[in-house]
Amino acid sequence: MQLHLKIIGVGLYNTLSREIDSLHAAFPKLSQQNEPIEYEITHLAENIKPDHLLSYPDLPSVLLIDAEDATFIEKIQLMERRELTFIKDPPFVPIVLSPVILIFRSYASLADSADFPDFVSDWICMPFAIPDLVRRVVSALRRKNILKTKLRFGSLTLLPESRLISYQGRTVHLTPSEYALAELFLNQMGSVIPINDLVTLFKSSGKSTEGSNIRVTIFQLRLKLEMLTKSQFTLASVYKQGYCLKQKARPVSELSSSRSIATQAAASKAVVEQS
Repeated sequence: MQLHLKIIGVGLYNTLSREIDSLHAAFPKLSQQNEPIEYEITHLAENIKPDHLLSYPDLPSVLLIDAEDATFIEKIQLMERRELTFIKDPPFVPIVLSPVILIFRSYASLADSADFPDFVSDWICMPFAIPDLVRRVVSALRRKNILKTKLRFGSLTLLPESRLISYQGRTVHLTPSEYALAELFLNQMGSVIPINDLVTLFKSSGKSTEGSNIRVTIFQLRLKLEMLTKSQFTLASVYKQGYCLKQKARPVSELSSSRSIATQAAASKAVVEQS
C-alpha cells in the first residue's frame, strides 16, 4: 500500500526527513493481508489547497501539522467549511478528508492550546518516538475507515468496501452487480463461467435473472475493464457456454524483442567472462 504523508511546517518536515530510515522501519504491515506500507513525504509549505486535504482510495494520505502556527489550522478549518462542502461526496469515486495529526513542540504549548477543531484526529508532542507517530498515523487511517481490505489478483485489485477495481494506479467504481461479477471472474481467471452460475449469483444477490439483465451487466463490466486496463483484460463470450475473463497476451514482436535483449545480454556476459 502507498501512503502519502503531507507535512505542514518547515521544522517538522526537516525533522521527519532526517528520520527516513526510522520511518521505513517503523511502518507496520497490514494485519489482514500482511501487506507492507510504503510511503512518500511531501512538504506543503504555506500553499495549502483544498485537494491537499483529501484522501483518495488508491493513495491514502495523512496531514501532519506543526501546531505552533495556528494560521495553518485556521486555514484548513476555513477550507473544510467552504470549498470542501461541494466535494466531500463525489458521485463515482469515494473521497474523504485525510486524518489530521497535530504535532506540538512541547507539552507546555499543548497545555496552552485552544480546543481542537472536529477534523483533528490525533496529536503528539515533541520529542516523540517515530514508532509512536507511525502507529498514530495508521490508527487514524483505520478509524476513518481509509485503510481498507484489498483483494489482489495479479495486477488487478478489488477494494470491497468502496467497490473499486484498480490497475496500475488507476481505479474504476463498480455497481454492486458489477462488483459481484468481477469477484467471481477474478477468482476463476481464464475459466469459463457457465450461464447457470451467473444466474445463481444474481439470484443470491436479489437481482433480476433475466438474460438481458445479466448481459447488460456483463457488457458494462467489460467496458469498464477494457477502459481501465487499456484492453489488457476483457470478458469474452464463449458460444453456448458462458463467459471468461481473459488477459491479453503480449504481442509476438514484444516477446521477440525481449528474447533478443536477453540473448544479447547473455552473449555480452559470456564475452566479459572469457576476457
